Amino acid sequence: MFESLSLFKKPPTSQLSGELDQLSKIYLNPLASQKIKKAIDFADKAHDGQFRKSGEPFLIHPINVGMILASLKMDADTIIAGLLHDVVEDCEISLATVKKEFGKNVAKLVDGMTKLLQLDDKLKDQSQAEYFQKMALATAADVRVVIIKLADRLHNLKTIEHLPRDKQIKKAKETLELYAPLAHQIGMHKMATELEDCSFKTIHPIRHRLITDALKKSDLNRKTLISKVKKSLKSKFKKTGLDVKIRGREKRIYSIYQKMKTKHISFSDIYDVFAFRVIVEKAEDCYRSLGIIHNIFSPISGKFKDYIAVPKMNGYQALHTVVMTFDGVPMEVQIQTSAMETFANYGIASHGLYKTKVSDDLVQAKSRQLVQRLTDMSERSSSSSEFLESIKTDLKGKEVYVFSPNGRIFSLKQGSTTIDFAYAVHSSLGNYCLSCEIDKKIAPLSTVLKSGQTVEIIKSKKKTVNPDWLNFVVSSKAITAIKKELKNIKVSDARILGKDLLEDTLHDAGIELKEYPNEQLKGVFKLLGVRSLNQLLVDIGSGRKRSNIVTESFAEGLRGFKRRKEVVSELKIDSSEKYGAIKFPECCYPVHGDPCFAVHNELGITIHRSECSNLKNFMNKPGRCSNIIWEDNDKSEFLAPLTMVLKNEPGALADVSRIISENESNIQSVITKILDENFMELTAKILVKDTKHLDVINRKLMKSKTVSSVTRQAL
Repeated sequence: MFESLSLFKKPPTSQLSGELDQLSKIYLNPLASQKIKKAIDFADKAHDGQFRKSGEPFLIHPINVGMILASLKMDADTIIAGLLHDVVEDCEISLATVKKEFGKNVAKLVDGMTKLLQLDDKLKDQSQAEYFQKMALATAADVRVVIIKLADRLHNLKTIEHLPRDKQIKKAKETLELYAPLAHQIGMHKMATELEDCSFKTIHPIRHRLITDALKKSDLNRKTLISKVKKSLKSKFKKTGLDVKIRGREKRIYSIYQKMKTKHISFSDIYDVFAFRVIVEKAEDCYRSLGIIHNIFSPISGKFKDYIAVPKMNGYQALHTVVMTFDGVPMEVQIQTSAMETFANYGIASHGLYKTKVSDDLVQAKSRQLVQRLTDMSERSSSSSEFLESIKTDLKGKEVYVFSPNGRIFSLKQGSTTIDFAYAVHSSLGNYCLSCEIDKKIAPLSTVLKSGQTVEIIKSKKKTVNPDWLNFVVSSKAITAIKKELKNIKVSDARILGKDLLEDTLHDAGIELKEYPNEQLKGVFKLLGVRSLNQLLVDIGSGRKRSNIVTESFAEGLRGFKRRKEVVSELKIDSSEKYGAIKFPECCYPVHGDPCFAVHNELGITIHRSECSNLKNFMNKPGRCSNIIWEDNDKSEFLAPLTMVLKNEPGALADVSRIISENESNIQSVITKILDENFMELTAKILVKDTKHLDVINRKLMKSKTVSSVTRQAL
């Protein structure tokens, strides 16, 4: 984000001051630039004799903060406040003095930063949540306070090597948990990715270096490919008369690491390390550009996303597509207007551009929406801890897009249920939710929604809020609203609800509550922080505790006492004769040797790979799932779909068929698809004995000159 500024080479303060002066003159008037120079001199005198842990003059830090703010094109008052953000706290300079010298706006910003600094590093646990809530709420009062704080944290991370190792780790983890999510929440994606990369480098320096080295090794091929793709795109767009800007884009290191970690793949298997961004002026031009790109390069099925029609929760808009480029290399292309790009890069910080040459109603409107979202989240939360949890919860995972019966589109967190949808529409709809229909079919309220579904909520005449809902809802709005309603319930009613709910969840786990008198439950009570069973039941019925989490604690609390029923934890699998009906579903195509779970039901056993998305409905239901231990079995065969990119030339299919046959396997079915004049895609379902057998075939295929890539079905 800020590489070109050479911020972190430790130049003398005079050189840094000059760089900041030049940077501000690019977009600010001479009077504003003069005020910034005055602020530098003021900060220099205030911090005279103060040094950083590195031994550098302290002034280096506020000037760098000012540089970051200037790179965001923030107004002069914000830059000045960034230069002076430590003077009240560290230099015994009064706010009155700051106000006299630089005006009330600067004084207000410095005061906001001072209050945050007074809380920073002094608070733990509960108080940390309070600090973060105050920082987020400062966004509503004046977004610039938070932007200064983020700039302050970024520079401190850039120079964190002088702190003790334990403090480095603490600051980096805090940034990943709090500051980077907040930056994403307010749409400041460039700032967020910088914070993430710096934190990742601090926590995992070796992993950071390995990914960096891998990127460097691929640099030559990347530049060649980008040049060819860029040339082809420019030529085509020129013929259409469409005015576009085309930029190559490289994924951030932390983003690459996250994808490698979550999908359990190597660097070489990540196809979208490099991407293109196409910038146009109007939204309709985005769709025209998409058509042009798809005419040049073949789109990969299932990889198109329209975030213009349905923006992400934080306001991000763009068209995303993945196409097959030259040499069979897939590449992501993002298409945006200039306003969309501005907001994608700077989010709320782009509000500072209004007083310069940039003015866009879309950006301004989205900035207001983001501020309002944070404010609403805070108002819904009954405590600072709840607010902090809401921030963390709402930012985890991807999004799904569902329709209301009248065609309105709702963006929800992945894993959301019909109850989450009901509360997303309106709090009253959630509170009176009786049942639901998904695509005009009755479905349980706990059903996890998928993109493209139409959801209709059937209302009751009276409130129906149930503490059981807390066991499966995922959105902070739903969780907060449910807890709020349950707080008003009578103690006697809460006890009855809690008892019924706990007995049900314990029963599913093979535990019968009536087997254990209060004396034997003391270990459970201590573990859960309650005095008695009655208190526990009331806590569950009133939403203070979730029955599924309580159930998980029971086994540990009852350690040493006999249980009537044990939950199956392991299952040995060799052949289907031993257990009756065993199914290996097509959702994940498990193979002998894969990490798997068995799902138990009245019809038999279904085996799923541990990464299969269909497992999520069963993993939180004790007694329904078992770990799989594979026993030797030479008789069984398993279907394994492989997708290959082949050179589009005579004999390619025959070569693949020969390799599979020579390695003691058979092809059950084949689907082919022409990608372009040079490459074709072949998806083949082959029979294998186990994962070792599959690996042998994969290696042999990759040695073929006709095969560009081989991938197993993604989960």
